Amino acid sequence: MTLRELGELEFIRSLIPYLAAAGGDLLIGPGQDDAAAWREPDGSLTVATCDTAVEGIHFDFSWLTPQEVGWRAVALALWDLAAKGARPTFGLVSFSAPAEWEQLRALEIYEGMAQAAGRTGLRLAGGDTTSSPGPASLTVAALGRAEDQVVPRSAARPGWSVAVTGRLGAAAAGLRAARAGDPLDPAWEQALRRPLPRLAEGRHLSRWALACGDISDGLLREMDKFRAASGAGCELMLEALPLAPGVTAEAALVSGEEVELVCVGPEVSLRSAAAELGCELTIVGRLTAEAEVVVKDSAGKPLELAERGYDHFA
Repeated sequence: MTLRELGELEFIRSLIPYLAAAGGDLLIGPGQDDAAAWREPDGSLTVATCDTAVEGIHFDFSWLTPQEVGWRAVALALWDLAAKGARPTFGLVSFSAPAEWEQLRALEIYEGMAQAAGRTGLRLAGGDTTSSPGPASLTVAALGRAEDQVVPRSAARPGWSVAVTGRLGAAAAGLRAARAGDPLDPAWEQALRRPLPRLAEGRHLSRWALACGDISDGLLREMDKFRAASGAGCELMLEALPLAPGVTAEAALVSGEEVELVCVGPEVSLRSAAAELGCELTIVGRLTAEAEVVVKDSAGKPLELAERGYDHFA
């Protein structure tokens, strides 16, 4: 069976027997979340993640400058730390590009990474460089410290509510406009070119013991990940989705590379967290005992959707 036939989530599941199992000082292990977490000998909590951006898939120089490519690579890696309420500490970068590249382009990418790192408190401590016949790729491994408990996707339970921060759809709308050469709404512009992960919001949400995830592959795909990790399905309410300017609800469901977080937990905890949070937190659905993710219209009827978000092997 090919990876395309298997799909990303099932491929990840097949890798778990080869990786370290959670337990002891490893608090979040393979298959439980996009980030790993462990307890250090001094009792502190470390959260770690790794994210790769590939030219032609995650970025294209026809619609991003080299600095924006670097910025986005760091920001994408930090979204997993934000979802676990971690404060960034150190990062490593693996850079691969054709030897025919001009040095200036590579330096501008690193300049963008340094700008994003400086804005978020991450310190880039080194990494690796290698030549490639193309396409170019950037891999950022990021570490962070968590002050409170870290709650993995696998902890999700039927009956919990589902909420999202901010408004959805700006990143995908900006990407479509940029590729078409159309003008970008200001909200789309930042989401596309200089996204900032919700690190402070993630730390706040973690204090309420909420299980959070980043919406890097779309809200529907993220809830599929919750289902795969916990066994709990999900019902999303189309009319409840908070939308960025000029975005339809259907597009918001599958908009990837969002700076926003999705979090699940008891409704009373979500509402208490929302009262103190510095951004919108909107309840958009609930977790169910049925192991499927569905979207319902205002009449409660399940919708047939042509897209379900980004699958890396589709």
